[in-house]
Amino acid sequence: MEHAIPLGLCTLDDRPPTNVKRIREFSKDIALFPQGTSGIQLDVLARKALWRDGLNYNHGTGHGFGSFLTVHEGPHSFGNNVPLEPGNVITNEPGFYNEGKWGIRIESALAVKRVRTRGEFNGNVWLGFERLTCVPIQTRMVKDTMLTKEEKAWLKEHNQRCYEKLAPSLKDDKRALKWLKREAERGIGLATIPGGINIEWD
Repeated sequence: MEHAIPLGLCTLDDRPPTNVKRIREFSKDIALFPQGTSGIQLDVLARKALWRDGLNYNHGTGHGFGSFLTVHEGPHSFGNNVPLEPGNVITNEPGFYNEGKWGIRIESALAVKRVRTRGEFNGNVWLGFERLTCVPIQTRMVKDTMLTKEEKAWLKEHNQRCYEKLAPSLKDDKRALKWLKREAERGIGLATIPGGINIEWD
């Protein structure tokens, strides 16, 4: 898991352009695809928002991991032609690096699963992703006017789901629970107070 956190106060010019304004597009959580689809066929979903602005990143979008407890584990990835199958676990880690200024990467783990679709063309052959990573996505650097209504809803729903899943395990840790609740309820927009490592525990 790898999420971006702003350190200190951030200005409008500090905000990464497309990574944050199209955070929902970067997440392949919403992708539906027929069985036999490979990761490389889905890679464009992570890059298309950057490509619109003539930007890109030079690393892979994601790789398999998990069954033998290693970090990079194949054969599937978002960089080859191996078909994704139900039960595969894969990372989704688009990013952008503005040399000498800042960098951002939002990395999550996704599990491939069977899904039901309205059309069910060719039968029960459709796959999608279940998001395994349960960490709130930082919203301080997101310009809310660049998000659609649907994108805002997705972001808020993800952070709320993190709270609902994690809160029961943190009931005896008041500081952690307070942080989690604040992040889940935080609005979308530029922070007006220092962030990052200056965590407001109390």
